[in-house]
Amino acid sequence: MTFRRIITSAFLLTVALSAFAGTAHAADISIFAGIELPGSIKHDDVKTPLDNGPVYGVRFGNDFVRYFGMEHTLAFSPNFLFPSANTSVEEARGFLYNSNLMLKFPDMDQRMVPFLTAGVGFVHQYGDRNLPVGTKLAFNYGGGLKFPYLAGPFGARIDLRGYRVGIFSNTVDILELSFGVMFSLDR
Repeated sequence: MTFRRIITSAFLLTVALSAFAGTAHAADISIFAGIELPGSIKHDDVKTPLDNGPVYGVRFGNDFVRYFGMEHTLAFSPNFLFPSANTSVEEARGFLYNSNLMLKFPDMDQRMVPFLTAGVGFVHQYGDRNLPVGTKLAFNYGGGLKFPYLAGPFGARIDLRGYRVGIFSNTVDILELSFGVMFSLDR
């Protein structure tokens, strides 16, 4: 499957899931920036440490009921899982896409909304030819805090997520810490 087909399929899935959530209680859009802290990957029988890198993206969340919802993330990293020990690699960029279920614990006036999240998606690493990750299925889990109404519909969020990239071989675990600005779309 080509990268273009993967992106098109992910976009169509997001649109379809959002259409089914038409009766949702609330929705929000977040723009975020953060850091990814990967471990290492075993590729071609060699364990290679991967460098930390920045990540930037957008998240769209939609609640089904007060405590449950879905969230879709599309993110980009200009230095994605860069294998610094491999001197033949000069460029490693990447995209992340995932769809998550969310469990929220809002207080009565929704000044702060703690949440847990878990989902599935994919990562796509590109740049030089001999990159260790490529395109792989990714599972993620984590949680955070949303502050939805700090100034009218504008708020903030903090996320801590773990990613497990790959299933059977060449797996890598990534820890992501991000901060974002969110815009609440009340219905």
